Parts: sequence; structure tokens; C-alpha cells
Amino acid sequence: MDARVENYLRRGRFYVEGWLRTEAALTVIALADRQRALGVNGGTAEIGVHHGKLFILLYLLSRSPERAVAVDLFDDQHLNIDQSGAGDLARFRHNLERHAGSDRLVLKPGNSLALCGADLVRLADGPLRLASVDGGHTAEIAAHDLATVEAALAEGGIVIVDDVFNEQWPGVGDGVRRWFERRPNLVPFAIGANKTYFCRPSHRDVYRQAAVAAAGAATTTEFLGEAVAFLQFARPGFKDRLAASPLWRQVRTTPVGLPLRWAWHTGRRLRRGLARREDF
Repeated sequence: MDARVENYLRRGRFYVEGWLRTEAALTVIALADRQRALGVNGGTAEIGVHHGKLFILLYLLSRSPERAVAVDLFDDQHLNIDQSGAGDLARFRHNLERHAGSDRLVLKPGNSLALCGADLVRLADGPLRLASVDGGHTAEIAAHDLATVEAALAEGGIVIVDDVFNEQWPGVGDGVRRWFERRPNLVPFAIGANKTYFCRPSHRDVYRQAAVAAAGAATTTEFLGEAVAFLQFARPGFKDRLAASPLWRQVRTTPVGLPLRWAWHTGRRLRRGLARREDF
């Protein structure tokens, strides 16, 4: 694993507000690695970046000259009709610079309903290899955003959709079904850790195998009339459970939470240093 990707996975992402389980991150990394092995190239994009938690990982998994397109309402939150997130351009830029840099970033502030696939291809300077859909959570917006990224996707590209089975946001699942009724040239191949993955039929089997290998175990189920892998992961560690808890989200950036985070990461660095000395 690339050192910057590993550093973000193990430490950096916990400093970025948002929603990205370790299991989902590991699956995305495994799928990106399989794309590289297959020679699949192209830009990355996310509709609905919030503060950049997943986008930063997608950026780190891309390489020059591949562009990374960030689409979000950002500071136009009066257009956020379902309140499914709260993008912040200043925080997003800060987080991206801190953990990845921004020389290949392409910003597209505004409503994704005004975008089409050709727009994304133009912004990314070519078809997309990895695309995440996590914008508005109504059925109309979800269906539109999926159609947009489908039209911009490379032959070996992958679409990652958030909250399809999240009971808090039933509009996403409804939108996925509305979009699929149009018979897109995409099929689902895996579900797990609040992410649902789609690709072209030509790459379904190889990507499903990569996702299952990343999870360690899976069962086969059916979604939208297609056989998909339901990824089964080991129980999340203490750090992931704490990071996802509502109480920690409230205090993590307060005068109480900041020293605790510093002590946690300092302790981990000291333990790793002692372990290396003992090995020596």
C-alpha cells in the first residue's frame, strides 16, 4: 500500500469530518489496486464531498496526470433541500492540502442537477475510473447523479454509492431503482459498509473477487436482479467504533476532545517506536 494512502487510512481520516468506515476504505483501495493491475486509467470524481473524507482517499489513489473532480454545493447550503450533508469549501481545501495536496484538483461548486456526463468528462479531461455518488439524498437527485456518472465512466470504471440501504435516507434506494429501470450499462457487484458498488458488466466478476478478497468473507445475494457479494468484515476495532459514536462526534473538536486526540496519536507513535527498538 502506498505510504500516503496508509497514513491517511490509519490516522489522517480521523481528523476529517464525515462518514467512511475502515471496511469501506479498504474495499475502495483493493478495487483501485485491481484497476491498476488491469491497466484501467482515468480521473476520479465525487458528487457530494462534504469535508473530503472519501474524496481525499480517491485523490490519493489517483496519479498524475489524472484529475480529481469535486462536486458539491459547498457554501450554497440554502440549496441543500434534504440536509443530507453540509459541505464547507474552506474546510475541504484545508483537509485536502493537509493530507494529499491539490495540484490535480478540479472544483465544481454548484447543484449537481445542472451537470451531465459530458460535463464530468470535460472537467476530468477524459472518462472516469472511480466515481462516488453521495450528494443529495432524494430519489430525484440520486437518480440524476447516477445517470451523470454512468455517462462519464470508463469501460473499467467503478461507481461507489453511499446510503443505498440506510433507513435514514430511503430516497437514495428509491433513486437507485428509478435509475436502474432505465437499463443503464452498469451492474451492481458488491454491497458492504454502507457502500454499494457498480461497474460495467465486462468487469463485474473480477471486481467482485477483489471486493470479497478485501473483506475476507462474503455471501452471495441478489440486488436489482443481479448476483452481488454481500461483504462480511471482522468486527470494527475500538478506534473505529469510537470515531463513529455520536458522543465523540460532539466533543472531538472541543477543548476536551482535542487533547484526547493528541494523547491517543502520541501514544501510538511512542508504542511503535518502542516496538521498532525491541525488534532491533
